[in-house]
Amino acid sequence: MDRATGRQLVGVAGLLGLAGAAALVSSPNAVIASLEALAARPLLFAAVLVGLYLVRPFLLWPVSSVAVALGYLYSPSVAIPLALAGAGLTGLPPFLLGRYAKTDLGLFGSIGTTGEQLVDTVGEIRGVIAARLSPVPGDPISYAAGLSGVSVQAFLAGTVVGEIPWAIVTVFTGASMRSLDLSGATVQPELVVALAGLAIIILAGPLYNHFVTANPE
Repeated sequence: MDRATGRQLVGVAGLLGLAGAAALVSSPNAVIASLEALAARPLLFAAVLVGLYLVRPFLLWPVSSVAVALGYLYSPSVAIPLALAGAGLTGLPPFLLGRYAKTDLGLFGSIGTTGEQLVDTVGEIRGVIAARLSPVPGDPISYAAGLSGVSVQAFLAGTVVGEIPWAIVTVFTGASMRSLDLSGATVQPELVVALAGLAIIILAGPLYNHFVTANPE
């Protein structure tokens, strides 16, 4: 293992340790349930919601938990746009950290180089959309997009479009609850497989053209 990779792994381990410690002393169920008490105070609710989306990546909470709460509190016509805007917002902190940590050295350099090659092949927005549709957790995707040099505009556009199916499912899950209970918010395996297949279809054309061009008969 080279020195740069070692330093980067130590940094990642430190970040995960801090996030794990924060997750141990905070409960997504308790925090998100408190949003219910603020629903009648729109300005305060909006401020708390923005803050929650910004710190969520560092607490290791799934972004779907907030979307479930929004579906429980509001009609889908309101909750779905809020959930999509929140998905873009909550992806920015890890994305910007990835851009800050971008380097040609070590593990981060390898991830960045591989990501840049993929982005050059399939396009920034298409690549982010496919990644968001896949069952890969959202925060690693955001970090990888930052390391790969994806533009902010493409990252946000791809994130919002790619999160549409997940937002719809989680919002309607919240809307169907008689009481807010995040432990009951699960995604059906069939949906995961279907969206993973859609992600593959989105990437198949550009990847096929790339390999045909690179390996002409």
